[in-house]
Amino acid sequence: MILSWRLARARIARGERPGWLAAWGPVVFDLATVLIVAVVVFRVYVALGPELSVAGHAGVLLVLLFLPSQAALIASALWATKSRWVEEDETRSPE
Repeated sequence: MILSWRLARARIARGERPGWLAAWGPVVFDLATVLIVAVVVFRVYVALGPELSVAGHAGVLLVLLFLPSQAALIASALWATKSRWVEEDETRSPE
């Protein structure tokens, strides 16, 4: 999320509209980073082996893995979209 956010902000400040790969490449990098972190957290979680019910495990994994990963990927996608956005001229008539 940090990489795509910084690149998008810099491109927007320069007035540069990146291509599809240049905008969405950092999002793919963020996805890979999130997956690596999720695997590490999951392995540590399994190694500790808390005695919880199935609902307890689901709740802990939801809070530790799912919610943070969704927040990071949604923010990355929003910045990628914002960096590619082209403002329409408001004075132009609709076609």
